[in-house]
Amino acid sequence: MELTRSSKIAGILLAYPIAYAYLKFFLFDMSDKNVTLKKVIFVMFFIIWNELVVRGRGKTPAKETYFWYGIMGIVALTFETGLSEGVSFLGLHLCAFYVAIVSNRLCYEGKTGSFIAADLFNAQILKGFGGMGQIFIDMAHSGRRSEDGSVQGKRASAVGAFLIILVLLPVFIVAVFLLAQINAGFGEAVMKIVKSFDFLTDFRWIINNMGYFVFAVPTAMYLYGLLGKSAASDGAAEKRSYGRLVRWRMSCRRISPVVSAFVTGIFVLLYLVFFIFEASYLFSAFAGRLPDEFTAAEYARRGFFELTGIMLINMMIYLLISYFEDRELYGRKASVGMTVALMIESMIFAVVSFSKLALYYSRFGYTPKRLLAIWGTFIFAAGAVMVIISTVRRKDMSKAWILFASASFAVMSAISSILYFTIGGIR
Repeated sequence: MELTRSSKIAGILLAYPIAYAYLKFFLFDMSDKNVTLKKVIFVMFFIIWNELVVRGRGKTPAKETYFWYGIMGIVALTFETGLSEGVSFLGLHLCAFYVAIVSNRLCYEGKTGSFIAADLFNAQILKGFGGMGQIFIDMAHSGRRSEDGSVQGKRASAVGAFLIILVLLPVFIVAVFLLAQINAGFGEAVMKIVKSFDFLTDFRWIINNMGYFVFAVPTAMYLYGLLGKSAASDGAAEKRSYGRLVRWRMSCRRISPVVSAFVTGIFVLLYLVFFIFEASYLFSAFAGRLPDEFTAAEYARRGFFELTGIMLINMMIYLLISYFEDRELYGRKASVGMTVALMIESMIFAVVSFSKLALYYSRFGYTPKRLLAIWGTFIFAAGAVMVIISTVRRKDMSKAWILFASASFAVMSAISSILYFTIGGIR
């Protein structure tokens, strides 16, 4: 129990410093120096902080949490030399949100699955913004408990006083600065006081960081709300919400499988005709030859993004059918057949896209963007395979695809970093 209380108090005390570090060194990092190091250190402290908050509630994080910790660590380590800084930046945020849910076993399905978008909404909005007052609740209950279960006041008061001072200190500095602007004499007196302290000689540093000091307050409330409210939840609200989501999804299933098969069949036929007309162009890279009118660069670029768009459209068609088709009505087998055919065509598109990228890569070598494009192609191909399995066997493959997409991004980022340092930073 003592360790649990200590973890809880440490989690509360770390809220403001981590919020400041997030704003200064992660979200609004204006310096090009040690970017990766700062990301790695921040991720490391975030993981420690989450562990403290969760264990402060007497819980043990779910085993899957450590998978996501590993993904965050690899992506942070390869932030500058991986596939894409922008994608890595977004990925780290999504992982952080999801870690808060997974570590406390709050996934709507009880596991990673097709409701992951709802899980992320739960973390970002319901827990983050909805829990902005959680730090004050936990602060009030951070003291020792007596035999009757009441909180002894001295310890709680000490923690509360420290946090209030920590929060109000930047506000006090802002007030002093504003008063100094109003009255020149008061401003000179303030400067003399400041200069009397060696460690505060550079008053400009305080002014330059004032925004971080101030906005770290609501940021600390949000970030602690994300972790603290998740840790405080017993999952009952998520179970009720999951029941409502399932009922809503079932109520949406009103379209006949015959209609689904017809609509999907139109796309299947369209792609089949396209393959017949463009077969020699699409598959020429496999034979190691190109159409006469194209250079290697032109052939590789022409149609790649369009093919990616087609694969995305096919996935959207599957999702719409999955959500709105009544699977108990007549025509389900025909719908399944058309969906499988559509996904097979998506796999062919993915193979063609990969052949274009492989040709381009063999001619012009490594860049992170080319590896990012290869990863994206793999993801679409894997998605098509898992849709086929899910449709034929009636087995939800969402978790497998999510874990594969995340792990493969981390692996490809590591490969990109190895190539970056081996080849000498070619971009």
